Amino acid sequence: MISESTLVDKVRLLLNEAGDDSGVSLISDDTLLLDRHIRGLLPEAVLFVQMNKAQGTVNVKSTISAAIRVLAEGCAEIVLPADYVRLVSLKLSSWSTPCSFTCSAGSRMESLQKNRYMRAGVSSPVCVEACNDSSESVLKAYPVSDRDVAVSIEHLVYEARYSPGEGISGDDDSLVSAVAYHCASLLCNVYGKFDAANVFMGLAVAMCSGGK
Repeated sequence: MISESTLVDKVRLLLNEAGDDSGVSLISDDTLLLDRHIRGLLPEAVLFVQMNKAQGTVNVKSTISAAIRVLAEGCAEIVLPADYVRLVSLKLSSWSTPCSFTCSAGSRMESLQKNRYMRAGVSSPVCVEACNDSSESVLKAYPVSDRDVAVSIEHLVYEARYSPGEGISGDDDSLVSAVAYHCASLLCNVYGKFDAANVFMGLAVAMCSGGK
């Protein structure tokens, strides 16, 4: 776990290192105000890295208590946590292996799951991100027989939205640095330091792509 204060320090250090050439270190003479701005931008920075990274995970959480019900169409509907961003791994009690990817509602992969002769098996399950009739974000997890009324979640591991004050879980230094660089870019844009913002953005993108 990387604390929020550590993330704030990383962003402030980047701004100070850039100060000699760009005046970025002069963004604010009020350290408390600067830190408050950084904290306010961290959720956007973490989400950017989660959605743009080539590999790895950022801010992972797990649960086994999500609501689940078996549907007649051959799947289980799992209500996603409010802070869900992306699936890392889902294992149901009736599956022999977990699922580590999702497809979108309306995709060809989903259409295959609706055919009982074409859908995935317990050794190669499929998850579809969708919304249910109550407008809740859900995973439709295939296959689950309508006879498996006692099916349960063995684990649901997912990348979560950043929650202010909590810090982030993860030990990928490049992705943590990408969060700091993107946060620095956002802050520079707020203060009109657009050249520095572009430099920080380029570095964040490179780290999301696996660059150092």
